[in-house]
Amino acid sequence: MGEVKSAVFLVGEKNAKLERLMSRIEEGGHHCRYLSDLNDLSGVCEDDFSQVVAFSPSRDMIEDLSSSTLLKEYAAKHLLTVILDDLSHSKAIDFFRLGIADVWFEDMSSIELEESFTRLQEFADLRLQRMTYGQRLEMANLELQDSLHMLKQDQLAGLEVQKSLMPASPLIFEDYEISHSVTPSLYLSGDFVGYNFVLGRYLVFYFADVSGHGASSAFVTVLLRFMIGRVIQRHVAENDHEALKAAPEGLLEHVNKQILATGLGKHLTIVAGCLDTENSTLRYVVGAQLPRPIIIVDGCAQYLPGKGKPVGIFESASWEVEQIVLPERCALVLLSDGVFDLVPDKDLIDKEETLLRFLARSSDNLESLKAALSVDFLEDPQDDVSMCLLARGM
Repeated sequence: MGEVKSAVFLVGEKNAKLERLMSRIEEGGHHCRYLSDLNDLSGVCEDDFSQVVAFSPSRDMIEDLSSSTLLKEYAAKHLLTVILDDLSHSKAIDFFRLGIADVWFEDMSSIELEESFTRLQEFADLRLQRMTYGQRLEMANLELQDSLHMLKQDQLAGLEVQKSLMPASPLIFEDYEISHSVTPSLYLSGDFVGYNFVLGRYLVFYFADVSGHGASSAFVTVLLRFMIGRVIQRHVAENDHEALKAAPEGLLEHVNKQILATGLGKHLTIVAGCLDTENSTLRYVVGAQLPRPIIIVDGCAQYLPGKGKPVGIFESASWEVEQIVLPERCALVLLSDGVFDLVPDKDLIDKEETLLRFLARSSDNLESLKAALSVDFLEDPQDDVSMCLLARGM
């Protein structure tokens, strides 16, 4: 508590009424010290909001409170009370607006004075609480700023890790070229793209969108990168052409078990595929990914067949592998559902049709694809916007 000090500074022109008031204050057990001017306080009274200062203003000050800066300063430093006479009662509210703690009158009784000291004690307690709350708030704010700074540093470090795990873009082999772009809504993205050209013949790739945003979703993308990477490395190390010809058969089932085993409560949508460049056969599997894969041939865009459950929800889920032969000149486009926010239509079906029109003649390379969707003009995307383009003979 902010204990009100027993000593009272009386400030003003001494007269008989002020002396009588001083006597009643001292009768109540409070020592009085007289000063003729407020400016004299600075030399004898330390800044202390539990110190009572009773000030008797001059008639000129009462009539004109426009130059009341001094009163505001002392009201902030002390328990400033103003002593008014019978003619100045109506000015009490004006003094309260300046921040004074209470108003005294020259004819106050001892009981009224004690009641005022009780109010002053409550006023001092409130000031102490505000000061304590303010200090705690300032400390909490500083701690929050430190935490946010550390979080930002962690996010930036995580971003660099995530970027380092992304494949080189573009990757060119024979008449094929594959490239990607990821525009995260936060520092870290729940979207991830992986592709590699292995055994001089097969292009293996996957395009995933993990549920949620931020670090937890980004962590799953890293986990996904290593899970699929180990499968591919095993096939390469064993020179297992038969497994790669059958790929991505069994891949999503494997990933599904691994994601469920983490217990993170995360799931993902995904497209995974394997292209045999010797016969241009593309085998792929779709795990609830929207939009579906889009193939563009001779200026005509259409969605590829394929559907399946998301990965990481159903223990016994299985996925059917689709197979097509790619034309000599074509483009395969994979998009995350964040692109739907870039399409003006309201209904999903209309958005899907509009996407086909946007991309039909704008998919020769990644830059034209991004331009068609105005990706480079995004400032604060609501969702991650990612794309992957596999082009042949373009």
